[in-house]
Amino acid sequence: MSEIALPAGFCPKAFALWQITNQRVFGSPYGGSEQVADFGNDRWGVSLTLPNRKFADAARVEAFIAALRGMTNTVRLYHLVRKVPRGTMRGTPTAQAANAGTQALILNTVAGATLEPGDMIGVAGLLLQVASPAVANGAGAMPVTVVNRLRVPVPPGSAVTWDRPTALFRQSSQSARVQYIPGYAPEVPFDFVEVVS
Repeated sequence: MSEIALPAGFCPKAFALWQITNQRVFGSPYGGSEQVADFGNDRWGVSLTLPNRKFADAARVEAFIAALRGMTNTVRLYHLVRKVPRGTMRGTPTAQAANAGTQALILNTVAGATLEPGDMIGVAGLLLQVASPAVANGAGAMPVTVVNRLRVPVPPGSAVTWDRPTALFRQSSQSARVQYIPGYAPEVPFDFVEVVS
């Protein structure tokens, strides 16, 4: 498995990012009650569509698809619409230690810095989404609740990426392909799933 780069001019016309949870639902055959078991191991799914292109531009997309080698190779993706937080947190924040399986972090940043729901951050190789508003106290400690559980423990002092935090993704199917029709190449849809190590 190799990591490949996004091609030049990679600019989707449609983009969606969603959380994939590992859950099972068990229903009683007689009583009508249900129980949901959450096994953790949250990951992200991404769907995106590249717009119509001229033949010369489509060649780069065709090479990108071939370089993905189906579902084998990976590519770094980020939230293509929300590249930086809506909140004010910038600079070089770090994270305090956190256990795997939790949905909370404490970040070290500047006093008064904020994060808003939906903001994306990267910590310890994880792509995390902020669940609720967060504000750093006078000492710069910011408790942050995230929507996805931490798959790995976060070591103390881990750098926090706020500018285009990424994760590794692979195609979840081999359906992406470039078609050529007279005059142009129509849009190309992709589906990706986050690689869990």
